[in-house]
Amino acid sequence: MPESLPEEATRVEVSQPQHSPMVRGIDKLFRTALIVIPIGVIGNVAFSLLFTNRALLSALTSFDKSYLALALALGILPWFTNAIRLLIWTRFLEHEISFVDAFRITLATDLGSAVSPQAVGGGFFKWGLLVQRGVSPGAAASVTTLTPLEDGVFFAIAIPIALLYSASLGKLDFSSATESLDGSAAGFGIGAFVFLLLVWALIVWVLKGGVGVSAQRRSRRMVSSFRRSARSTWTDAKQVFRLIRRNGKKRFALSLTLTGIQWIARYSIITVLLAFLGIPIQPVLFFVLQWVVFTLASFVPTPGGAGGAEAAFYVLYSPFVPPNALSLVTAAWRFFTFYLLLALAALVYILVGHWMRFRRKRARA
Repeated sequence: MPESLPEEATRVEVSQPQHSPMVRGIDKLFRTALIVIPIGVIGNVAFSLLFTNRALLSALTSFDKSYLALALALGILPWFTNAIRLLIWTRFLEHEISFVDAFRITLATDLGSAVSPQAVGGGFFKWGLLVQRGVSPGAAASVTTLTPLEDGVFFAIAIPIALLYSASLGKLDFSSATESLDGSAAGFGIGAFVFLLLVWALIVWVLKGGVGVSAQRRSRRMVSSFRRSARSTWTDAKQVFRLIRRNGKKRFALSLTLTGIQWIARYSIITVLLAFLGIPIQPVLFFVLQWVVFTLASFVPTPGGAGGAEAAFYVLYSPFVPPNALSLVTAAWRFFTFYLLLALAALVYILVGHWMRFRRKRARA
């Protein structure tokens, strides 16, 4: 067992996580998502119908549907690896949460990422739900921070290896795509910078009394409360990271392995979809391009990187996909990596919540 955290880092208030206002609010948000998602799907289908060769669309029914089942399985797999990663670190910190709780937190995190700008992500939802389940704020912050840290370590290792492997096979000739992307990337960066600048200017304006004295006082109290909470959380988080550095190396290695599995699965969806259409595939190179696409999308200040992700994909994959199929591939990729998973996650999150409440009622009966 790891060394215990200081008393102030492990002391938490007793809460009722399944009935908290935050959880109820998330439930409502995800029910709304079930209404909004079909709009995106309709647009996705319309895009395919308008810009895809009719002969190709009519031939889709004769293709091997097992590829689509595999693409769906690859999209769902990260839910389980992320839940296990969450269990690894919460139990290392001596906070017992169930696999079902970890799985539901994972779904909430993915949904939070989908309904907020990519740069914001779903970390807030993960942190809040962990705290609701009795994890100290510092430990919850550390567990939340560990996810992007492990992701970064994996990509720092995997991307150079994948590039070297692709270069050795002579498969890095996509200069036309990168030339076309230069202007788009600049536009993405400028848009993200302008968005952040406007948010910062709005915050400063409110703090200076731009919308009245009452709003100024409330906003200053909120900032002071946030600073106190941040200092306390940072103190707890440093203790947790020291603990991991001393006693958590094996767990880090295990979690990093799961990280690799989940990203390889997610970034292989496009390879499976292209194989479904009978288009020549380059799995390692396509893995690298997926990383580039999602990285660029993270700078787009729209929920889920909408618009930017599709544009980056369209440009980067144009050298590898026949022109008459590129629109269909773009729409199918977005459907299997975003809309379908978002709908399933929202539905499963709600169903699991109902199942957990049903079990509690039976236990009390």
